[in-house]
Amino acid sequence: MIDTAPLIAAVLSLALGGISLLWPPRRLRHATFAAGMVAFALESAVVYALLEHASTPEAHARWMTALESASLLTPIPWCLFAFLSARHADATISHGWRVSFSLGSVGLAVAAGVNVFSPFIFVLNAPGPFRYGELSLPGQVGVVIELLATIAVLYGLEPSLRNSRGSVRWRLKYLALGLGGIFVVRFYLLSQTLLFHVLDRQNLLIGTMALLIGELVVAVGLLRSGALGIDLTVSRHFVYQSIVVGLCGSYLFLAGAAGWLLNALGIPEAALLGTIVVFVAVMGLAALALSDSLRWRFKRYISTHFYADKYDYRQQWRTFTADLTARVTLDGLATQLLRSVSDTIGTRKAALYLADETLGTLRLHTVLNAGPLPKTMDATSEDFLARPKAHESRRVEDLGHDRATVLLGAGLVVAVPLRTHGRLVGVLLVGAEQTDAPYAQEDLDLLTTLGEQAASATATVQLSERLAQSRAFEGFNRLSSFIIHDLKNSVSALSMLTQNARQHFDDPTFRVDALKTLTRTVERMQKLVGRLSTRQATSELEFESVPLDELVRDTVASIPLNPRLRLLLNLNPAPSVRGDTDAIQRVLQNLITNAVEAMEGEGTITLSTSRQDGMVACAVADTGCGMSEAFIRNSLFVPFQTTKKGGWGIGLYQAREIVTSHGGRMEIASLEGRGTTVTLLLPEETS
Repeated sequence: MIDTAPLIAAVLSLALGGISLLWPPRRLRHATFAAGMVAFALESAVVYALLEHASTPEAHARWMTALESASLLTPIPWCLFAFLSARHADATISHGWRVSFSLGSVGLAVAAGVNVFSPFIFVLNAPGPFRYGELSLPGQVGVVIELLATIAVLYGLEPSLRNSRGSVRWRLKYLALGLGGIFVVRFYLLSQTLLFHVLDRQNLLIGTMALLIGELVVAVGLLRSGALGIDLTVSRHFVYQSIVVGLCGSYLFLAGAAGWLLNALGIPEAALLGTIVVFVAVMGLAALALSDSLRWRFKRYISTHFYADKYDYRQQWRTFTADLTARVTLDGLATQLLRSVSDTIGTRKAALYLADETLGTLRLHTVLNAGPLPKTMDATSEDFLARPKAHESRRVEDLGHDRATVLLGAGLVVAVPLRTHGRLVGVLLVGAEQTDAPYAQEDLDLLTTLGEQAASATATVQLSERLAQSRAFEGFNRLSSFIIHDLKNSVSALSMLTQNARQHFDDPTFRVDALKTLTRTVERMQKLVGRLSTRQATSELEFESVPLDELVRDTVASIPLNPRLRLLLNLNPAPSVRGDTDAIQRVLQNLITNAVEAMEGEGTITLSTSRQDGMVACAVADTGCGMSEAFIRNSLFVPFQTTKKGGWGIGLYQAREIVTSHGGRMEIASLEGRGTTVTLLLPEETS
């Protein structure tokens, strides 16, 4: 019984392979399964011949070489079967997997060829039944390759069982277990061979018995009604490419046959003429391949005659949606929309009109190879495009108001309203198909569906652009508020300067100081206007080393004060800070101006600098009216909340924003009727 096991395994393998081919529907999985079973049958037949019929050393070597080559080729169909069984029938095979499978198959085939000329296993030079063979150095490499291929098969079979559920698992369980058991035993025997460098008769019988038992388990899986019967749909792209390759091959074959015929007929200069014929044939084939019209006609013929539906709606929808989703601007979306639609239905001409809600018209936005077209079109209530239920694609001749003549003259034959949520977003106009065949209802239905998606995408992009514009205006308004507030402080300084000039203009020292103050104020105002014209945000700071005590002195010198106000400077030595000089100076100017206004022309302002808990502190204290705790807590840093007459309520908000952007903070201490102290705390400059 054991001696005949290889023969029984060979017969069972062929039977299982035949059953898989006869079991409808016959698909790629069935073919790869049958090919794998044929490989098993070939292995078993060679084992039977080696163990039962080979009695000489030459016969042993011959059958062992054949067995080793067959064993190397066996994993190829099983790798493909394992990959297909773990995936849905509609799943595409990735380029990376194709490359890996091709390289692996080529490697196994090369190893099998090398084995023929340089046997991987040397057999004992003794007559009689085969007993064992020794592994050569190239044979070790061959066994390693076969081990890797066996692992690849097991790797592919594992997810087919793990990912299945319910009845699918019930049908696949024994099939996966049977094949998995066969290749697990093969892995064990190969590892033993690699470890001991010996392949003996016992290992061959163990492998054969494991194959026989595994195939019986596989047979149970096949009997569970359609274990391989998973529908496999061949994609249009695959059919198109296959037919194209076949036609190209036939074309070049005929061209080559013509050259051969010239030579066979003994025509003078046959070799030269044959070369010319082949060259002309190749050039003609290239010209045909580059013809967009011919390729479109060919695709349309395949779709019409090989498939029930003219379009692969799922693929068209996925591609169209992906193309539009990738566009974030209206111009980019409109251009991609026309290209995608023209590629889908095979037209060369298209145009897009967008609705202008302000004027109640349609405005020409993008054109693709069509024209001339009017810049605007009316969209009145009498037009079918503007009726709430008119969402389907219509032929241009159905348009009223003499538009049909203009659009037909531009080569546009179908109008697709772009509607979303009952609002007309625009109109998509497309030209005739490249084959000049009239559009069928199936084409119009597809255009209607694409138009709904295009309308949604267009409305989304329009909303995004409006939102971006609103944010830009919001940022500009914010910047303008800050700059105007700083300008107001400069105007207050100029106003104070003019008041002091009435009393001290005859003093030469005052005139010099006044001129310096006026120059600094004008320069500051010019910078503010420059920021407004360039839209430079307050967050765009230029950091440098800033000695805070010196900056306080410069700032005080640039602000003219009422003679009734006393200014005290208590500037203790402190480290420099890392910051924007102009921005920090604006904060100081704002705090000093607030202090002046809070005291209504009489009082004391004290400015001090010090070092405090690793920070550089600058305090501005006044003896003004002060603020309540509730106001400080709820309204002080809220824009447009103020207790000052004529105040804007954004100065301290802007100041805190600047200080925060420097990594610092502001502390406020105030008592009503006693005054306020604002302390700036900025990080020390690190070396």
